[in-house]
Amino acid sequence: MMAGSASADPSASSWSALRQCESTNNYAIDTGNGYYGAYQFDLSTWRSMGGSGSPSNASPAEQDYRALYLYRMRGWGPWSCASIAGLREDSSARSGVVPTRADSAYIGGGGSAAPAPKPTPAPTPKPTPAQSCRLGSSTAPAWGGTTFTQGHTYRALVCWQKQMATRGYHFTGTGYFGSNTLAAVHDLQGKSGIRQSNAIDSRTWTAAWSKPAAPKPTPTPTPAPKPVTGNWPGLTAAACHVGAAKAPAWAGASFSPGAYSKDLACWQMQMGKRGYPLTGVGYYGANTLAAAKDIQHRNGLGGSGVIAQKTWKLAWEGKARA
Repeated sequence: MMAGSASADPSASSWSALRQCESTNNYAIDTGNGYYGAYQFDLSTWRSMGGSGSPSNASPAEQDYRALYLYRMRGWGPWSCASIAGLREDSSARSGVVPTRADSAYIGGGGSAAPAPKPTPAPTPKPTPAQSCRLGSSTAPAWGGTTFTQGHTYRALVCWQKQMATRGYHFTGTGYFGSNTLAAVHDLQGKSGIRQSNAIDSRTWTAAWSKPAAPKPTPTPTPAPKPVTGNWPGLTAAACHVGAAKAPAWAGASFSPGAYSKDLACWQMQMGKRGYPLTGVGYYGANTLAAAKDIQHRNGLGGSGVIAQKTWKLAWEGKARA
C-alpha cells in the first residue's frame, strides 16, 4: 500500500448520505446484529483497516478515518447503501493510497463525542409582517409551497404550530418538526378527513385554520375485525396475513427510505408481530430501515435495507428477532 494523498475523495455530502442510510447518522449505534457505528463496520473489516475495539465506541473522527481508509482500498463496494444513495466512485477509490488524519478531517464526524446529540430546537423565529399567522382566524395564510417533514426546522412552520396551539395542542412555536408535531399532524388529518401522511402539505396546512367539523352521530356499529395497532386506515391483521406461516404474494414493488405504501404497512405489521418496534404506518423511516437491515443480516442477505421480494418473504418465514 502506498502512503500519500489521493487526487480526489468523495464529498462530505456523499459521506453524510452514506451514514444516513447505513445508521441514520448514529456513530454510537450497536443493534446487536454484528455491524457497528455510523458506517456499519463488522469487526473483521474494522480491524483490517487498523481499527481497535468496537467501531461504535470509537470517536466520530476515528470512524471517518477508517471509512476513508476502506474506501481508498475497496471503493464503495463494502457498503450496499452506496448504490441506494446513488454514490459514484472517483479516482481515489481502490487507489491503495493510505490516507492521513488530515485527509479525513473534512468528512463531518470531526472530534465530536458519540452519539450525535439530538437536534436542539432553534430559537423561535418571528414571522415577517407579510407572513401574518392569522391566529384564531378561519382563513389560513398562504401556504408557501414547502412540504414540511420531520427532523427539520422551518420558519413558516411557526405559524402552523401557534395556530394549532389555539386549538388546544401544546405548542410554543419553535419551527422544529419533532415527534409532538408529527402526532398533531396525524390527529388533525384524521379529524379533517385527510389521508394520513407524515408531512404537512397544503391541505394539512389549511386544515389548522379551518373550522373543526361537528361530530357526526355515531350509528350502532356492525361488529368488524379489530384493526392491528398502526396508522394505515382500515388495514387489518387478517388482510395482511399477520402471523401466517407463509408470506403472502409479493406485490412487485421494492421499498427504500422515504417510501409510503399500503403493502409496506403490511410488512411492518408482520415485523411488529415478530418483535420489531414497527406498526402499520406505511412510511419507510429510520425504524423500518433498522428492522430491514437486521432481518437481512440474520438471514445472510447483506443488510442493504431495501425491501424487495426476498426481504418481504423473510418477515413471515425468515429468522427474526422474536
